[in-house]
Amino acid sequence: MALGYLQIVHAVAAVFTIIELGLTGYIVSAYSGYWGWNGYYGNSPDRVNFMLFNSIWSLLVLAYVGITPIYMAGWFHKLAALVLNSLTALFWFAGSVALAVMVGVPHCGGWTLCQSMQAAVAFGFFLWAIFMFLTVLDGLEALRSRGHNVPKAHPGA
Repeated sequence: MALGYLQIVHAVAAVFTIIELGLTGYIVSAYSGYWGWNGYYGNSPDRVNFMLFNSIWSLLVLAYVGITPIYMAGWFHKLAALVLNSLTALFWFAGSVALAVMVGVPHCGGWTLCQSMQAAVAFGFFLWAIFMFLTVLDGLEALRSRGHNVPKAHPGA
């Protein structure tokens, strides 16, 4: 079975999301607990936790948008996919901007942690672009298919 460009975009998004999940998981681990970079027990910043949530949320959205139309077509709804993709794009944009602001702080927690945050910001913006692309495609499809279920009026009536 040949893969279409949409399945390739979903696969790239899934790979980038797994990379982002690893990066943000490392950052949360570095900030939390006794062995955190600050030397005492603490919690990770909310913006890092939000990026971790974005990764998990994106994997669930990709499972619905990418797998459901193929194997469970009765459960798939195009408008739900449009809403999920647009909400996910919004989440990635907000989280990436918030984390980028944190990277600009002079003492972000050591060289390795700062480099991991920079990579997480980069992958976050890549994921924002991918989900924005998927949102535009779904939006165009929704506009193209609108009004097809309306019965046509008879000529002369």
